[in-house]
Amino acid sequence: MRKLVFLLFFTFLFAKTDAIIKFENIKPFYYQNQIANFNIRIALSKANNLTIIPPENMEVNLTKKNDYLYILNLKTKITPQIPKVILIGRKFYKELDLNKYIKVRTLNSPNKMFCGVFADNLVVKNPIAAKNDENSTILSFDIFCKNCNISDFKLPYEQNITIRDANSASYYVILPKNQKKLTFYYFNTQTNTFNKITIPIILKDETISTQTNINPEENNFFTPINILILSLIAFTLLIFIIYQKIWLLIFPILLSALLVYPYIPKGSVTLPKNTKVYILPTKQSTVIYITHQRRKVEVLKKLKGYIKVKINNKIGWVRDEDTK
Repeated sequence: MRKLVFLLFFTFLFAKTDAIIKFENIKPFYYQNQIANFNIRIALSKANNLTIIPPENMEVNLTKKNDYLYILNLKTKITPQIPKVILIGRKFYKELDLNKYIKVRTLNSPNKMFCGVFADNLVVKNPIAAKNDENSTILSFDIFCKNCNISDFKLPYEQNITIRDANSASYYVILPKNQKKLTFYYFNTQTNTFNKITIPIILKDETISTQTNINPEENNFFTPINILILSLIAFTLLIFIIYQKIWLLIFPILLSALLVYPYIPKGSVTLPKNTKVYILPTKQSTVIYITHQRRKVEVLKKLKGYIKVKINNKIGWVRDEDTK
């Protein structure tokens, strides 16, 4: 670190910035939080080998065309104060203050269903809807976009987003039971207009049957089947009390075992680091959690190559081959 400081000091002391800087494909203005992607052409008066000191949270790529010409590609999120880019070489030092060249505007959208994303394009794939509880539906889908601030995606509901990379994410949202579609808007930076995305909410029988008890706190013990079993237990106990025969206890004991068996944990498994936990036991399901370290979790159920687990007070599915 000390060597780098001395290098920068002496480079700056003796540097001559004989260079022509030209911004290419830069827009007249950008909105705050928009992703800017443009080139800077650097023409030198003397042959030199340039390097770059990239600031945090900025993608940079410096391409040497020849000893006199460099192309610098920058990709950065627009903020009120964009950090400087520093170029250094032999007797060369140049600070590029991008704030002097980039005009920033704030987009004030009155639409509460604006998701906060600026993108060249945004599409939604693999939507899956399932019953969450008696009053709500859970809708999951994948988001794909280009030159976008996908981490800012947000809607006015209970929600969760898992970022895969700079251009894709998995997302789920909890919606009212009677809602038939989800509509939101993103800002298209190619046309400078709001684009509408509508997702129909279609509950599938197989989805509902496989995805129960997404929220463990909302688990309802008094289902119709359980009420029937409880009634049979009470009836057989009454028969035992009347006839006082020990063997009559076999029936209430078996019924009690049948009643509590679904609520008994089926052991545990160890999930390696970076294991994906899905909402549903399907290939296209949304990821709701990714383990950051090796974790031992409780097994609730097994189904066709998937294991239903409880982790961080959430219930989801992992692939059988992902467990150890």
